[in-house]
Amino acid sequence: MSNSVALHAGETGTSMQGFALAVLKTLVLWVVLLLGTVLAGMLVPVDLPPPRADGPLTSGQALLVVDGLMAVALALVAGQARVRGVRLGVLLFAAAFAIGTIMLQLETLWFNDSLKLPLIVIGELSAVNAIQMALAAVAAALLFRPKAAEASPVPAKLLRRVVIMALLYVVLYYTAGFFIAWQSEAVRNYYQNGAHIPFLPTVAFQIFRGTLWALIALYIVSRLQGSLLSRALIMGVLFSVLTAAQLLFPTSFFPWAVRSAHLMEVGLSEFVYGILVTLVLLSGAAKRPLSATSSWRLIAGKA
Repeated sequence: MSNSVALHAGETGTSMQGFALAVLKTLVLWVVLLLGTVLAGMLVPVDLPPPRADGPLTSGQALLVVDGLMAVALALVAGQARVRGVRLGVLLFAAAFAIGTIMLQLETLWFNDSLKLPLIVIGELSAVNAIQMALAAVAAALLFRPKAAEASPVPAKLLRRVVIMALLYVVLYYTAGFFIAWQSEAVRNYYQNGAHIPFLPTVAFQIFRGTLWALIALYIVSRLQGSLLSRALIMGVLFSVLTAAQLLFPTSFFPWAVRSAHLMEVGLSEFVYGILVTLVLLSGAAKRPLSATSSWRLIAGKA
């Protein structure tokens, strides 16, 4: 009996140490993201008017919150990655820049008739994000030392799965857009009731983006270890945070009434898509069960 109690106490102590280490690593990554934002802003000034004083957060508060959420999302991926070192840094940079910059700026360009952003500003914002994500990826590769594992089994009929997820993305995109964002009068007015948005070309464009989303998800999730469900939840968090959190920033061109509707729309739809794309792409191929550890212990590299 005493041995069982001692064993349980030892496991509890190890769990607490893992939790503390995970929190510390995530806090360090948060600081790196903050410093990266400041450094990138100094190296690449963005030519935008001062942001509007609307929304629940000031620019400084939004910076703390957004970078904190990104730190958690990237830490979850780093802690459960199959790769380490340089390959881990490449994975994190590719994931963060592809999701949080390339995919978002593609849509910015498509709807720029409403946003009216100069192309030079879009380039400047992309450069700022690239610098910030590169620093964060390097820091995470040094901080997190996940246990290397075998490559994830490749599922059968992969092309069919990618096509399914590309089409499902379009369904989720328009469903969330109509039932969440488009219910806002501010959103309808901002986009002039969609009168200038060509429907069929936009659908084709979103199918193209859906294909890219599926390929990005495959690249990331095939480099994670753990149960299928754990990877699906991590992908949901990663997709949701990297796409929606930036809408918390006050801007000169995007009022809060519009941003808040898009925040709910994008955050929810991307979380659901991140889960579904993992389940569809890897169902039947993931055979490595996740041990009974929390996500924080996975971040700490103790699993």
